Amino acid sequence: MQIQHEPYTLGLDIGIASVGWCLLGTERIIDLGVRCFDKAETAKEGDSLNLVRRSARLMRRRLRRRAWRLTKLTRLLKRHGLIDNLQHFQPGNPFSRSLWTVRVEALDRLLTKDEWARVIYHLCKHRGFHWISRAEEKQAQADSKGEGGKVKIGLADTKKRMEEKGYRSAAEMVLAEFPDAQRNKQGDYGKALSRILLGHELALLFRRQREFGNLHAHAQLEKAILGSGDRKSGLFWEQRPPLAGSDLLKMLRKCTFEKEEYRAPKASFTAERHVWLTRLNNLRIVVDGVTRGLNETERRNALPLPYKQAGDFTYKQLRAALVKTGLLPDSIKFAGLSYPTAAQQADGKAKDPETEKLVRLPAWQELRKTLQDKGLETEWESMAGAAT
Repeated sequence: MQIQHEPYTLGLDIGIASVGWCLLGTERIIDLGVRCFDKAETAKEGDSLNLVRRSARLMRRRLRRRAWRLTKLTRLLKRHGLIDNLQHFQPGNPFSRSLWTVRVEALDRLLTKDEWARVIYHLCKHRGFHWISRAEEKQAQADSKGEGGKVKIGLADTKKRMEEKGYRSAAEMVLAEFPDAQRNKQGDYGKALSRILLGHELALLFRRQREFGNLHAHAQLEKAILGSGDRKSGLFWEQRPPLAGSDLLKMLRKCTFEKEEYRAPKASFTAERHVWLTRLNNLRIVVDGVTRGLNETERRNALPLPYKQAGDFTYKQLRAALVKTGLLPDSIKFAGLSYPTAAQQADGKAKDPETEKLVRLPAWQELRKTLQDKGLETEWESMAGAAT
């Protein structure tokens, strides 16, 4: 007996807490169901269950890199005769005085060999915060309530105190402004110091100690620690560089259609153009009870509109533009929007659904804002015209 195979279609609706499925035959639903499971996140905060492990892993990496940097610094100080052995900074060799105080005193007197070594070690160990890129700094500025935003506010506050009150160094400012506690506590970044600020202090201390006749404050040691002034070289500035070149390309996948080409970045003109064209092609309007897509003339008129304005492009703006040109009647509606009933309109509490955004081009708008802030309005208008 020959078994006849009925053609079927399997549909899956995969979510973060469930998987819905349906087996559809040519004329009937064969079977359907859903499998539910717990979300992979904490119930209270909504954080990923892997967050604790990931945070611990990043902390281990950070501590390992710092330990290696300080090991190299200890070896450097030993080679230059500042310390006698590599165990000099271990807990078994304590230093009784506050190094914050010694850092301030270093501006006005000659330090002993031990004091000078510990000041350098203290600054290189607690070297402050440094944004690895402008994009990272900008992201922190936008997220004012997050940890990055709090750090940025703290850095701006300490910098303002330095400038307004004329402190000579970061240590002098910290002791004067925060005499009881010089370190930040968890979640509080009011005493945050930038690496640039501490780098200036260390350079000043080298200069002052040379003036006082410190034989271990020579330019060779300063260059080995502070580098050549590019904020990249030297043990003080040593940091794992961001991904670049071939390492960055390893993180990119190839295009689904152009197999030899890399995928376009989300913030590129072509990627945002693709989003807008897709929205435009999928848009459906209701005219005199008939649902249809935009015709060629209507699409051609709508295409340049998002590029010529500031902010998001809404359904209402598209309606106004197409009605103004006489291509569509004022009675049109957009399929997919939830329009209020007559009773809801009578109550006066109904929200106009056409105020919802149709498309958003954040990278394009960021470029527009940057050019306009620099007074390049003409260049922006030229680019907007070319984009259409």
